[in-house]
Amino acid sequence: MRASWTLLIPGFAVRMVIAVAVTVATASCQPTQEEAQKRVPHATQPSTQAGMIELPDGSPMLAQIQTERVEQHPMRMSLKAQGGKILPNENRLAHLGPRVPGRIVAVYANLGDRVETGDRLLLLDSPAFGEAQLAYRKRRTAMRVAEKVLERAKALSAEGAIGISEYQRREAEHENARAELYEAEEKLHLLGMAEREIERLSADQLPHAEVAQVFLRAPFSGEIIERNATVGEVVDSSKTLFTVADLSTVWVRADFPEQQIGKLKTGFAVEVRVAAYPRTVFQGAITYIGAVIDPATRTVTARTQIPNEDRRLRPEMFAEVTVRTPEQSVLAVPRAALQQVGSRTMVFVTRGPRRFEFLDVTIGESSNEYVEVKDGLKVGDEIVTEGSYALKSEALRGQISMGGPL
Repeated sequence: MRASWTLLIPGFAVRMVIAVAVTVATASCQPTQEEAQKRVPHATQPSTQAGMIELPDGSPMLAQIQTERVEQHPMRMSLKAQGGKILPNENRLAHLGPRVPGRIVAVYANLGDRVETGDRLLLLDSPAFGEAQLAYRKRRTAMRVAEKVLERAKALSAEGAIGISEYQRREAEHENARAELYEAEEKLHLLGMAEREIERLSADQLPHAEVAQVFLRAPFSGEIIERNATVGEVVDSSKTLFTVADLSTVWVRADFPEQQIGKLKTGFAVEVRVAAYPRTVFQGAITYIGAVIDPATRTVTARTQIPNEDRRLRPEMFAEVTVRTPEQSVLAVPRAALQQVGSRTMVFVTRGPRRFEFLDVTIGESSNEYVEVKDGLKVGDEIVTEGSYALKSEALRGQISMGGPL
């Protein structure tokens, strides 16, 4: 029994020695609190203060960072329309119909034809028009008779054969005949007859078929963009037979959001692009801004007149419309200073040699180099330009330890 205890003691001692050795080795591998504090931290250690990043002294990222003071910069704003369309110039657009009811005898113009001022478009046979021509011929004959009577009365009055009252009566009849002839002639003009056609009515004899016929003529040079005329058709003054448009200039209608009304002014430069000619920019200027907001789309209509001598722009084309405002000074920052984090636009503002605060900003219009800042910064703030993306990356990586999203 004593011998067995003797054998067990050495094994137990060995195990105790091994345990103590392991404990000492583990303790020697752990740094002291002072040594842990001296250890170099991560490249960036976000401050516990929300919205702030502080780089450690000697961080290589500091060499990459460039800053710039926030200032006012001249900038031309670009206002994009929600939609645009090419339209005929309504000051050079005519919907033509007969001025008297009748039957179409002949049609001289087709859809797409180019017409000049005064060209015949169709011939209409109208009994009402024939009556007006016959009334004019009757008034013209009465005028000739009244002229001869007045000449005779003038001669008789000079010889004393008639009194002054008789002469004055003949003179009044002549003036009445002149007024009635003028009225009949003006009626023919209103019905569409040209001066040379009215002069033709002074002939002693006229073909019966021509008395009741009237031509519909082009009021100005342009193109036929609509035709609704067929030979033999009976029409009245309520029907549009032709539409003539002068397309040497066109209108561009554009709809802008209600929020941009205050930035629109007549005279501002406009750039127009259409899908048919993607590399061509058509230039114009705003000529009209609507006085009423569309209640359905909450937009205001602006109109531009564009030269179109080559006829490339055609009515009903869809257009991309951009308004360029004159240069004006606005608070703006370089594009490189802006960083996007989800739906937020942010910049980094220097708050010390190694401290940077990330701020939300509201941006507006942009140019090639600068972007307008509407809210979030003021003149004189020092912002990070080059290196802002690296700061954003570190801020996003550090947000885990800060307990929430940036």
